[in-house]
Amino acid sequence: MATHYQAATLIASPSYPNAIAWSSDNLVAVASGHIVTILNPAALDGPRGLVGLRHSDPFPIGVVKREDLLEPCLLPTSLARETEPCARSISWSQQGFAPNYGCLLAVCTVNDHVKLYRSPIWELCDEWVEVADISQLLFNYYKIINFGEDNGSHLTSSKNTNSGEAEVLGSTCRSEESLYFRGPGQRKIKPAS
Repeated sequence: MATHYQAATLIASPSYPNAIAWSSDNLVAVASGHIVTILNPAALDGPRGLVGLRHSDPFPIGVVKREDLLEPCLLPTSLARETEPCARSISWSQQGFAPNYGCLLAVCTVNDHVKLYRSPIWELCDEWVEVADISQLLFNYYKIINFGEDNGSHLTSSKNTNSGEAEVLGSTCRSEESLYFRGPGQRKIKPAS
């Protein structure tokens, strides 16, 4: 009698709850340590894909100095910290987001980096290609807006308060009408004098 199960060899066993994900284009991704293995259930003995995780530096937000890690209050955190890159969670996009109308794979690592990968279409290799580093894009955005500390002053700045001109994202416009508020959620246009 033929068995209904097929075996596949992995580098290591998955160690996080969201370490296995099945895509809508019939690929299975298994995160095991520093490697994410992509399998095709129709051909487990056939070619495989992989995502090799590389070390990423932490973002300079709330970084603790190395000499402070051995303080009594931080010692449990220091002892439990992963030193090697490791996938904590993986997830597939809907079909059609990749250039070949396949799925993109999102990988979240233990040091909180999220990256998107696509299958190698033009490249002659098994390793999937990084499309975007979502964490770096988000960090750069928050850095531009000063982490929300300046209340949007980067979007508008008063150029000439006497003439009513304002610079909005690099373009200058003259305000013909000024607004004032009557109450919560109600605006009334006040004609320019």
